[in-house]
Amino acid sequence: MHRLTYTATATLAAIAYLVSGATVVGHHIPDHHWGARGAIVDAAGAVAFLLTAITLAGLGPCLAAGRAAAIGTHLAQVGLLAMTVESFASLAHGGNTLDGLFFGGLLLTLAGLVALAVAGVRAGELRWLAPLPALALLIGIAGGDHGGFLGTGLAWLVLAFAVRLPRPVAEPLPV
Repeated sequence: MHRLTYTATATLAAIAYLVSGATVVGHHIPDHHWGARGAIVDAAGAVAFLLTAITLAGLGPCLAAGRAAAIGTHLAQVGLLAMTVESFASLAHGGNTLDGLFFGGLLLTLAGLVALAVAGVRAGELRWLAPLPALALLIGIAGGDHGGFLGTGLAWLVLAFAVRLPRPVAEPLPV
């Protein structure tokens, strides 16, 4: 993935998370018959999930190499795509529609990001940054309807600009 593509998708995902988080602050959004505010939250969430899945294609290999990191990245991408599908279906329906699909996607995403974090902390060049995608998701979950995605958006802004793609290649040792 080209650096500009990575930075753009990560930044746009962060903005979508921030929009979703800011929209719920101080407002209760019911599970059905959302209205305009609920539609904004869901649309912004769908866009954020899709862009995050795309961004992980560049971020995953930068944080860690190896089988565990690749599997973790792919699991997280599948989970994010499931959450995207559910969000678009719910947006069309005007309320939560495929709750099981969203929950399953959330679990896959969390498992994948934790696997990527562990692989990155153990062997990656960016050990300090490797746990941030998983922590960003946990912040979003913990904050929930109280603007949790504001924290997630801020974390993805850090990820957008802290990682330099392509990953630097170590110089060979002199003989």
